[in-house]
Amino acid sequence: MSAHAATTAAGAAAADRTRRGAVRARDEFDPTPWPLALLCGAAGGFCALLAFPPYDLWMLLPVAIALLGAALLVRSALLAALVSLVWGLALFIPLTQWASTYAGTLPWIALGVFEALYIVLFGLLARTVMVRRGLCLSTALVVSALWVGVETLRSSAPWGGLPWGASAFALAESPLLHLSPWIGIAGLAFVVGLLGQLLLFGAMAVLGRRRRGFTGFSGVWPFAIAVAAVLATVVVPHPMNRAPVDRPSMTVAAIQGSMSEIDPVSFTMPDDVFDNHLSVTREVIDRTSQNGTELDLIVWPEDSTGWDPRQDPYLASQLTAAAEDAGAPVLVGTQTRVGETTRLNQSVLFTPDGTTPYSYTKRHPVPFGEYVPMRDLFRQVTDKVDLVSLDMLPGEEVGVMDLEALGQGADRAGLLICFEIAYDSLVHDVVDEGAEVIVVQSNNALFGDSHEAVQQLAQARVMAVMSGRSVVHISTVGHSAIFSPEGRQIDFVDHWDQGALLADVPLRTGITPAVAAGPWIAVGLSALGVIGLLAAVASDRRALSRSASSRSASRRRGE
Repeated sequence: MSAHAATTAAGAAAADRTRRGAVRARDEFDPTPWPLALLCGAAGGFCALLAFPPYDLWMLLPVAIALLGAALLVRSALLAALVSLVWGLALFIPLTQWASTYAGTLPWIALGVFEALYIVLFGLLARTVMVRRGLCLSTALVVSALWVGVETLRSSAPWGGLPWGASAFALAESPLLHLSPWIGIAGLAFVVGLLGQLLLFGAMAVLGRRRRGFTGFSGVWPFAIAVAAVLATVVVPHPMNRAPVDRPSMTVAAIQGSMSEIDPVSFTMPDDVFDNHLSVTREVIDRTSQNGTELDLIVWPEDSTGWDPRQDPYLASQLTAAAEDAGAPVLVGTQTRVGETTRLNQSVLFTPDGTTPYSYTKRHPVPFGEYVPMRDLFRQVTDKVDLVSLDMLPGEEVGVMDLEALGQGADRAGLLICFEIAYDSLVHDVVDEGAEVIVVQSNNALFGDSHEAVQQLAQARVMAVMSGRSVVHISTVGHSAIFSPEGRQIDFVDHWDQGALLADVPLRTGITPAVAAGPWIAVGLSALGVIGLLAAVASDRRALSRSASSRSASRRRGE
């Protein structure tokens, strides 16, 4: 062979080695077979469900996200959308089963399907990043940020969104909750997403489906990092959060009067709801009088008086007499008609001197539960829209009740009604306006024996820690509880029991970093996700290994 021919052959061999090296670098992981992808989707959604109350297996939420990630590593975007939908349906349909108790089966399933579509959106975006960037640290950060972005979108739109099933609300019993006053609800979602990515990377390596990076037994490192990160949160301190000078607490009695079951056809409040709450209130007044306890505030739940007691002299006189005997104002929940077709959901303060100097109107009515957007359009789909006969109008003012300014004490209570406790922006508002404690009035009777009440109670606990404020969560039928700013349960009344929460509730004035940051944690993390997604789309790199037919064709071309 001539020297020229030898040089040419050597050059060709070197070029072939370079080409094959590039291929090996690009072939980073093997795709998930479609039957396994569907199984991962279903199993992942079920694991996510078990992370939420009443099961509280919070550690399964990162596992659920890891299974979703594995299900997305398929060649077809259409298949990725399908497995994402399966994951979302397995979570949201059983999680929102409470909606069927008053709306019926079709609206409940429609709600679950609609919420699952957000998981489809996340799945398609996350798959784009993973397939193009590979399984690396930057991918983990971007995918976790996309998880935050989609969860923020789901909690905000349309019609104000629905945060039910937000990642943070699975963490009420988790040490990860210690992070919430520092990084907020969005930050917790990011942490959970990142833990899920670590579990995915480790599993792919241990199962031999990765070609570079963490491979084989080295895949235990991502598992170890995830476990160590969770254990480290056990010792995360709470931010400094001082009580008001000379006022470390206020004595609150919150009344759970319970009631008969709501009529499943008319959904009107039972006649005994007012009398039951008045009876328990009288018992509390007698008990505190006997032991010398001075009350600062008595709280009744949402809808505990039926229609507005300010329009009923008998009801008003009973509430005034109770306030006078207790030596403390009574805050009740009521409905106020506005014209023939609308209403307000209000908290009204009755004082010992017979006045009602303060009222708060719910700012975030629940679409399809308390008002029906585009009623004429949706009536063509189902007549269930007419179960909501009076549309609820939103309030405009943040609910902070300054008892000192009202001449009824010295404390400032932030007021939220029912589902409002699930919206961190509303919690931020009352704290920013000076609330030293948060009072949540709720009526869970509509949801029967479903898991809605215990899920909402978990939201109250999470928001207490995130905001650095005690939360007094009182329901007509339970579950009711008082949580300290550190998430400790101070008092509790069980579902359908008749009783009262009675405690010296800690007051706080500090602003946690999460509240100080407001929406910017969610905005910043969402922006990171979008930027990472755009960078991935702009790249022509692919991390999925080629199919057998592609490899065969490549070898033939090489020959």
